[in-house]
Amino acid sequence: MIRKVIRPQHTNLTISIPTNYIDREVEFIMFPLDEQEIIKEKRKEKKKSLKGVFNQYADDSKISLENSAWQNHIIDKFKQND
Repeated sequence: MIRKVIRPQHTNLTISIPTNYIDREVEFIMFPLDEQEIIKEKRKEKKKSLKGVFNQYADDSKISLENSAWQNHIIDKFKQND
């Protein structure tokens, strides 16, 4: 892989292709690097945590039931099918 960052001064650009790339498919991608930084910043802005948003609905008396909730659900589910 060859990666080269340049700052073009004209609209035309000539490139030299290494001989080991001759007769092979290659891909050229061009994008402004500062645009990538803007995209990264926008992604960071969008990532907001919902942690604790439902604390107002928490029922402390139910916390002790959480450890066995799945097992109790399965037991209840299969009892109903008998």
